[in-house]
Amino acid sequence: MGETLPAIARVDAGEVAAMLGVPKRTIQTMAQRGEIPAAKVGRRWTFSRARIQDWITERENKNLCRSLPKSEIKHKRQKTASFAEKFGGQKLLSVASATERAYAQLMHGKLKDA
Repeated sequence: MGETLPAIARVDAGEVAAMLGVPKRTIQTMAQRGEIPAAKVGRRWTFSRARIQDWITERENKNLCRSLPKSEIKHKRQKTASFAEKFGGQKLLSVASATERAYAQLMHGKLKDA
């Protein structure tokens, strides 16, 4: 009966906002939308310090993609296009075959009659 829960380093929205340099309301909105890892206890949003640090690192890693060489970005787009096709999406025009691009241009009136 005398068991206690392990202490988990939790912080409130104000502390997360200060860490990220954004308004507290932004953090609360992100938590409501599920955009940031959070738990609501009563009327108050709480955040695990470790999960927030992991979330920040994950977002920083996603932003590194912007600095990749074009060859690696093209490869990433091709993988995304094949994934979209496999699961019912449309293939991106940027990685479509020459025939598919010509057809798309013809359908949009951008190709002159041959």
